[in-house]
Amino acid sequence: MEKKTSLNGIVYFIGMLAAAIGFMLPIFNASASIFGKNVFSSSISGFDIVGDGNSTMKIMALLVFIGAAAGAILFFLPGVKNVRILKLIALLTSVAGGVYCFLNTSEFGIKLAMKFISVGFYLIIAGWLIALAGWILNK
Repeated sequence: MEKKTSLNGIVYFIGMLAAAIGFMLPIFNASASIFGKNVFSSSISGFDIVGDGNSTMKIMALLVFIGAAAGAILFFLPGVKNVRILKLIALLTSVAGGVYCFLNTSEFGIKLAMKFISVGFYLIIAGWLIALAGWILNK
């Protein structure tokens, strides 16, 4: 007998997929222009942070993606034992990596970074919230 996929399971999947995609999109974006002409433009995705950070920051930033991707993959493995707990662990792993990266920034860095937040950052946060809602509702 085939088990039906619940709507809440799909909500969790969409949230984790959004967080994984957000990690690949620009998280920070900065540009400067003089007299209407763009002279500088830079964007940083999660993988750029993995390539440039210190070893602990690299690991924690990568956990944001790994947790989100693992959570999305678990959607396709409903027969796994304790899949609900594993989904929570994947979500918490992703969030823990993101919180570490955010808190590991100096006070000046946080204030500066808040001015350059881009679509990837918002997509990660929204993905976490959507996944949490899907996990809570899927009992």
